[in-house]
Amino acid sequence: MASTSYAASEEMTNINRVSRLLMGPCTDQLRDLLRFYIPSVNFNTVIQTVKSRLPRLTEPQRKLILPTCGVYSGNYDDMDISLLYILLRNVCGIQAHNKGWGNAPDSADRSVSANIERLRLARNRCGHSTRGMSNNEYNQVWSEIRAAVVDLDKTLGIGNKYQEVVDFIRNDTMDPTRDKHFRDLLLEQIKETENIKKDVHGLQRKTEEHDEQVIEVKQRMIKLESFQQMINERNIPLNIQEQHKILLESWLKGDKLFHEIHSFPDILGKIKLQPITTIIGGPGSGKTSTARHLALRLQNDCEFEIVPVDDITEIKQYGHPKCKLVFILDDVIGVFGVEFEKLTNLERYRESILNALDERSKILFTCRKAVYNEAANLKSFVLDKKCLVDLGDSYNQLNAEDRKQILNNYCKPNDISIKPDELSNVSSTVGCVMYPLLCKLFCSKSEYQALGKEFFENPYVCIRKEMDYLQGHKKIQYASLIMCMFCQNEITVTMITKKDPRFMEIREKVFENCRVSGRNLDIKDALDHMINTFTIRTDNKYSLIHDSVFEVLAFHYGNQHPEDMLEYMSSNFVAKKFSISDTSEDHIKIQTENYSAFAKRLVRDLESLDLHDVFMNKTLKIKCICSAFIDELKKMSYHEIKNIFFQEKETSSKMLKRNESWEKSRSDFIRVEWIRQDLLFSNNWEKSHFRAINWVIAYGHSQLLQFLFDQVTKHGESIRRVLGWEVQEGTENSYMDNLTEQVRLLILSCYSGDIEVVKLLLKHGDFKRVLGDLNFSDYIYTRYPDNPTPLTAASHAGHVDIVDLLIKSGADCNKSGNPGDTPICYASGAGHVDIVDMLIKNGADCNKGDTKGQNPLCFASLAGHVDIVDMLIKNGADCNKIDGYGATPLCYASGAGHVDIVDMLIKCGADCNKVFKFSDTPLCEASKAGHVDVVDMLIKSGADCNKSGKNETPPLCKASRHGHVDIVDMLIKSGADCNKSGKYGATPLSEASRAGHVDVVDLLIKSGADCNIIYVEGANPLGKASGAGHVDIVDMLFKFGADCNEVRKVFDTPLCEASKAGHVDIVDLLIKGGADCNNCGKYGATPLCEASCAGHIDIVEMLIKSGADCNKRALNGINPLSYASLAGHVDIVDLLITSGADCNESHRYSVTPLCEASGAGHVDIVEMLIKGGADCNKSGENGDTPLCKASHAGHVDIVEMLIKSGADCNKSGENGDTPLCKASHAGHVDIVDLLIKSAADCNKSGKYGTTPLYEASRAGDIDIVYLLIKGGADWLK
Repeated sequence: MASTSYAASEEMTNINRVSRLLMGPCTDQLRDLLRFYIPSVNFNTVIQTVKSRLPRLTEPQRKLILPTCGVYSGNYDDMDISLLYILLRNVCGIQAHNKGWGNAPDSADRSVSANIERLRLARNRCGHSTRGMSNNEYNQVWSEIRAAVVDLDKTLGIGNKYQEVVDFIRNDTMDPTRDKHFRDLLLEQIKETENIKKDVHGLQRKTEEHDEQVIEVKQRMIKLESFQQMINERNIPLNIQEQHKILLESWLKGDKLFHEIHSFPDILGKIKLQPITTIIGGPGSGKTSTARHLALRLQNDCEFEIVPVDDITEIKQYGHPKCKLVFILDDVIGVFGVEFEKLTNLERYRESILNALDERSKILFTCRKAVYNEAANLKSFVLDKKCLVDLGDSYNQLNAEDRKQILNNYCKPNDISIKPDELSNVSSTVGCVMYPLLCKLFCSKSEYQALGKEFFENPYVCIRKEMDYLQGHKKIQYASLIMCMFCQNEITVTMITKKDPRFMEIREKVFENCRVSGRNLDIKDALDHMINTFTIRTDNKYSLIHDSVFEVLAFHYGNQHPEDMLEYMSSNFVAKKFSISDTSEDHIKIQTENYSAFAKRLVRDLESLDLHDVFMNKTLKIKCICSAFIDELKKMSYHEIKNIFFQEKETSSKMLKRNESWEKSRSDFIRVEWIRQDLLFSNNWEKSHFRAINWVIAYGHSQLLQFLFDQVTKHGESIRRVLGWEVQEGTENSYMDNLTEQVRLLILSCYSGDIEVVKLLLKHGDFKRVLGDLNFSDYIYTRYPDNPTPLTAASHAGHVDIVDLLIKSGADCNKSGNPGDTPICYASGAGHVDIVDMLIKNGADCNKGDTKGQNPLCFASLAGHVDIVDMLIKNGADCNKIDGYGATPLCYASGAGHVDIVDMLIKCGADCNKVFKFSDTPLCEASKAGHVDVVDMLIKSGADCNKSGKNETPPLCKASRHGHVDIVDMLIKSGADCNKSGKYGATPLSEASRAGHVDVVDLLIKSGADCNIIYVEGANPLGKASGAGHVDIVDMLFKFGADCNEVRKVFDTPLCEASKAGHVDIVDLLIKGGADCNNCGKYGATPLCEASCAGHIDIVEMLIKSGADCNKRALNGINPLSYASLAGHVDIVDLLITSGADCNESHRYSVTPLCEASGAGHVDIVEMLIKGGADCNKSGENGDTPLCKASHAGHVDIVEMLIKSGADCNKSGENGDTPLCKASHAGHVDIVDLLIKSAADCNKSGKYGTTPLYEASRAGDIDIVYLLIKGGADWLK
């Protein structure tokens, strides 16, 4: 019985007739079309090159065109309509119609691809219909097929070949058997297609299940590519890279035992937020291991590259603004004490180091706590409190759990089993020094473990006992440790095997003293035997395991053999660790019999220009040592002495002078040492010079100075001449230069504190004029800017006897140096009450200020010297006198929190509301600084709670910004207006919201603060909180009625702020609260623009899902896709395109996303945009084409990609310049060559008539000129 599907009916006849048409002539026409584009003889070659791009094929289709054995041998007659469509679409290069392949084309579109698409759609229509086709539907389908066939006949150039067949079938009688054949054939093809769809959908489901993994891998690949690019761009030589690699391997090995203490997350968080961090702590506290672990975390978490350095200059050398580097430098300013060469070097290179870091890189310094304490007053930028992490402070100090875990970490790898009660007993040693190091040593020997808690409580005693044992029973090991110490803590295998001369000299001396004999290999074996106990080995060198072991060893051996220590240890060690009077365990006592050896060593260091280590050594001031030193000098000729002390030498890298960029805080009075360092060097305008005599004077060596002066006199020379006080006759300003040198040395002597040195200089100089002539001071202080007068220097340093001497010698008490500070200003700020009293009694003006108007009372009020404030007021100081910034003494005292001085000033008539120019009111200063008692006193004394200060900011804004909730409460209760804004429109609520002070925000709202009030420039509390990422405050503001779409003038909407900053949780909260995803903020930028530019893909995705328009442009005309393309965010570009972003949309400057990506060099984005339909030749009225952009920027891979994708090599861009003009002007030889080979016109000129050859000739690029002429450029044009 026949199937009812083929029962005779008009509808079934219609669909069978269309099926016959499609399966017959239409299929034949598509075969001819395939032959038109790809002759059958070329098919196998073509299909092999594109097979990877083909979509999923049915099994028969794949076997037909890609057989496992042999190649396709047909002539297309065996291909069905489904396969033909696949090949025409994917292989022939036919341009897609305006709706894109796979979609129904516009009726007016008569392109080849549109007509192929119509035949495919008609086939699908027939295959899915089971009830036939009505007459109306039949007529419409037939007309569409016929029109398509007619157009394709024209394309093929075959007249009306297939049109005639179509018309014949329309009127031909139908044969049921043949109809069933075509119908079954069509259904079979449709069934195969449906099976493929099911397979594809199944694969799609599997893909979706692994989406997160794919995204993660993709992101990691992008990060790896970025990291590789960073590595390629850095400046580190290959040999140094290899050394770093070996070093980092040893770090990783040691890091396995590191324990992240309770405060480690906070330390890591601080490191991530700032470019420079200095980790301080006692010896063995874990400074170095913490720094290394932090660096390794930055490497793993944030893709930083670790760069260990030995000197600060290497940071400048290896730093790169585009690379994420983390530098590590141990003992940044010295090991045993402050090394001024290192400190001055730091300041000298400060600016270049910070420039090298940019915003990407970081530096981790370590510094011993004792060294930090010694240098704290010197105010180096690496010692700034905001940079510090103190491992020994109350917050970071190891707690019981930390100590227990650290000990456990060392015990486990060594298979040391400690009972829980014993572990608790050992680890409970609170406050024990160098605990991490001790854990390491504890686990290295059973003898230490037997001591238990005692080992941790008396570590130095235990280590010294171990040294006693080694010295008595294992002499070769002890001697090897001493040799390592003498070789600057580094013995290399090469030194041992090649018998380095210095190494052999040290070996002979140490072996003799230790009464041991042996070969060099015995030394190596001994060092190997002590690895992880007292030594470590990195690559091919041995070092002592820690500085603490170094020190114990130094004092253990040094007190027995001080002469060896003087011979082989560094000048800094000698300066810091040798002493006559200090008999503590960390110093080496200089015995009487060693005075001569010590003096000889000082002379050696003097000749080596280690001047700081020689003359800052307080031991040299002791008479017996200085006499021994002078005895050594007497062994020299006068010529040698003169050359060492008086000969002017040019400043070398070893004697670095601080540069002018060194920071000096006007409110910091402990800057004596910096001024002294500046004066040690003489400025001859073009070069900086120094004499050793400067150090003798600066550090108060009167006995030595007298000896030197006696030597000069004895040999018939003038002291004035050898000091440089007599300038050659006829020299311009010679007399003034003479006096300049005199006053420089006199100032140095005043800072020294040694009155005998001052007297010696006064005896030989012309100081009456120096001390009293105001005209002279104008000259000298242009030569030495920022330096004080002699009387100011002595007043500053607090040397009463010298101040008295200078006044009696005629010094003017009101004479100021270049900064304008008078002696009484310096003394008041430094707290020298007896000097202030002396100056006042000698006529010092209590109201005379510096060049910035700061008077003595301001200085004393700021510094908190109550007795001096009282003295100044009683001697006529004006309590309301303002300085150059409009600040009164009361302002300074209020800001510094000196409540007793505030009280004193108010009682003496200070105005609580006085403000002028750029100053804050006293109440503003106290509110900002958080001094509750001062705020209370000021309010009770009549301070106006709403009076604005600097920038018209009221006290409540100040307190709110800094989170002082108790002061905010006090001000509100005293009548402060919660809605009063400052000059730039920030209200107290805006300030607190931005700073994240939840308690202050809550208090302000409850006290009447308006959540939506916007003044002046549009500061909005919700916007500030959103941008700063304070989700709890955003939530609170919402609950109190904040409008999430409010924006005015130049401020962003809250959603824009949060999107830009990357705060996902806040974006989510705002959208759920009704924020408009398309509302523009500052410059008209939408939230999607902000997120796309900043690279926050999760926010981009969230905004799109919430209705953000992917094509909405900012006020400047730039759309999200352009922002992301320019910034190089591949994942965001992909997401935007997938979500409907127009790849050809240009902004106001006529630049498309493809232009942005091409110019920026983002090759993966360029490829993605092209695949997304970007026009390679599109440019605006004044815009460059993508090819112009890439050619100018030198991105050869992008140029090649654009050309292959159809970019016109001769299309002009901005100013009519062609890509070839751009590349020739910029000097990109490879791009010029590529463009010429791609048919670029070598003679096409730009808007101003300049040809490529002209551009290359002007730039002097010979290679490009040669290429252009070879490519046909007319050199006469």
